[in-house]
Amino acid sequence: MNHYLDMEETLFRNRDAFEIDFIPGIFRFRKAQVNKIRSAIQPGMQGRHQVNLVIRGLPGTGKTTAVHRAFSDIRASNKRLVQVYINCHTELSKFAAFTRIYTELYNYPPPAKGIRVRKLICEIGKALSKREVDLLVCFDDMEDLLPENLLDDILVPLLRLCGEYPKTSVKILLLMRDTEAGPGQAPGSRIITALNPEEVYFPPYNEKEIRVILRDRIRAGLNPGVISSKTLSLIIRYTMEGRDIRVGLNLVKRSVMNAEREGRSVVLKKDIMAPFEESRSAESGRAGSIP
Repeated sequence: MNHYLDMEETLFRNRDAFEIDFIPGIFRFRKAQVNKIRSAIQPGMQGRHQVNLVIRGLPGTGKTTAVHRAFSDIRASNKRLVQVYINCHTELSKFAAFTRIYTELYNYPPPAKGIRVRKLICEIGKALSKREVDLLVCFDDMEDLLPENLLDDILVPLLRLCGEYPKTSVKILLLMRDTEAGPGQAPGSRIITALNPEEVYFPPYNEKEIRVILRDRIRAGLNPGVISSKTLSLIIRYTMEGRDIRVGLNLVKRSVMNAEREGRSVVLKKDIMAPFEESRSAESGRAGSIP
């Protein structure tokens, strides 16, 4: 017999546990990748040169979380390495990228008007040289900067800082969605080969790994008993179709919201089917729009 919710009851313990940018307490199945990223960054902590990296894999395979985990591990113990994360999907201009770097260095943004990109770059170089710190910049979803050679327009002046300002070190992490392109093979970019990057590959999660990850998030984010074992198996099946853990996280969150709207304390099959069909329709629409 179903328990029905009171008006202000919720099934969520922590709704953020199902968001894309949530950093789980236990980050499973990516220890080797995190260690490789950390070891590439680690030399900068002793004043030596870091290694440039290309981090590639399908969406929803843990690339961004791994970078944030590595950054967090090092940030707490070392102030010499300034770490900057740039989401290329939202920061789609040269000015936006250098504004992000400037803000990380100075702890406040540059003036919104009246300052040119070249001035920003000079101020960044001066700060790095004066403070004798190393700069590590991560470009997530770097493909979004490939049109019109925008990635090159950002990377070239950024890397030139090393020659223009003494005691300055700049290293790059590039996160790629495209699993076909290897280092130096990203279409439209002439500068990646010059970076001589090492590669870290993130394979898709298998069914067993997806089950464990979703169980962890459900324990962290929901009250006990909201998602049954049978219901979870259905969510996992749909997640495997997309080979993207974010599909499963979104299905859990939206199915629980559907159950809440109907005042139920457990998720039913119909709560899952509605968001899954909406998602599949949206994907079909996007595919049909490609010329």
